[in-house]
Amino acid sequence: MSHEPSYGELTEEPAHGGSVLRNRNFLLLWIAQAISQTAQNAIWFALMVVVEETTRSGTHLSIAILTTVVPGVLLGMVAGVFVDRMNKKTVLVTTNCFRAIAVLGYLLYAQALGFIYLVNLVFASISQFFGPAEAATIPRVVPKGQLITANSLFNLTFTGSQLAGIVLLAPWILKLFGAPTLFILAAAIYVVASLLVYLLPPGEEPHKPLSSLRKETLFGEMWTEIGEGWSFIGSDATVALAVRHLTLIAGLMLVMSMVAPRFVVSVLGISAEDSVYIMAPAGIGVLIGAMTMSRLVARFGKVILVNVGLITLGVSLFIMSILSWASTGVAPWIGGVLGMAVPSTVGIVSAMMVLAVFLGFEAALVMVPSQTILMERTPTQIRGRIFAVQIMLGNVASILPLVFLGGLSDIFGVNNVIAIIAVGILAIGWMAIRQNREAMPEAVAAGAGAGRERTAVDIE
Repeated sequence: MSHEPSYGELTEEPAHGGSVLRNRNFLLLWIAQAISQTAQNAIWFALMVVVEETTRSGTHLSIAILTTVVPGVLLGMVAGVFVDRMNKKTVLVTTNCFRAIAVLGYLLYAQALGFIYLVNLVFASISQFFGPAEAATIPRVVPKGQLITANSLFNLTFTGSQLAGIVLLAPWILKLFGAPTLFILAAAIYVVASLLVYLLPPGEEPHKPLSSLRKETLFGEMWTEIGEGWSFIGSDATVALAVRHLTLIAGLMLVMSMVAPRFVVSVLGISAEDSVYIMAPAGIGVLIGAMTMSRLVARFGKVILVNVGLITLGVSLFIMSILSWASTGVAPWIGGVLGMAVPSTVGIVSAMMVLAVFLGFEAALVMVPSQTILMERTPTQIRGRIFAVQIMLGNVASILPLVFLGGLSDIFGVNNVIAIIAVGILAIGWMAIRQNREAMPEAVAAGAGAGRERTAVDIE
């Protein structure tokens, strides 16, 4: 049986600037991720447009959202077990092929709207297997010293694919050619992504192959292995914190994607189609984080960066909630520089563009080190389950906000909803700082006795 390296056996190769971009296998995986996530975001946008135009109903929009989120809750952990028992390359290739076929099912929406909900359930269910397999593959094709750079690029691509899919690709295709053309194009993109991951080298055989599962003990063994994943997270304070922080950011992104259109219209005073002016600066912030993360980690450590990211993210969101009041002097200042009268909308939009850069950078401070901590500390044979837990928790954390935040923003105002989110993130950041301080003496003692650097505070 092929031997996969454990945590301690990961390659200790230092990261050198853009050296990871000369890694052919990383490039194949990265490009496949970029185009498949762009297609997924375009499909998401088209789904919302089709449902809105067909029903003009907020209830139907909520149903569409839930058909995307619920499969992650029901299948997330099961998918992790299967991924850990399968060749990761096989999972990547087959899930992309199945998604290419499933996307064509969206074409049935013209027959009956119920088809689109059913197809979306199938599509989202298939995607539950792709995410953990992709996350578990990154440490296999990237040396340990390049994980920070690789994760930075993957997170940059995550943000960029939202911009490309939701702002650039989907609106233009829908406007010029219609939804059917978009769905056919998305299917073709998934075929290309399948070919890219097919070119990856053969993956290592799993520690426990799927064929070893027996029908009579299937559910028992799966439940045991799910428990192993949870037990590992519970036994390692740093892994638990990393999972919690990634869950927070994943849920926050879903929530903000729901709140943002209302914020853009009611607070910034511009049309929802102009949200690119906010999303693009946020992408620039993530890019800055991706370019500087290796040096920041080397100087400050992963956990410190995560804590700083949480606190500053909470502060920035709070500033966002009071932006209409705080930015009243921006337009006159711009007008004074230009020597002409400037509408107040220009001032608040300019302030939000600057703030969006900070929001993107702060999100990267939380996401990239947290993902790297998980990859470094998690044994290969349960890595799929750990990332499946994280993805599932992100979906669970977003269900209630997605259901209720739209109504709450109608009742209390979008500014107040964002302020509540900001206070929650600040509280989580404060608790994380306290937990790290309390764990530090125990971690130092454990490190001295264990003879290896695997503390409850950080992994460097």
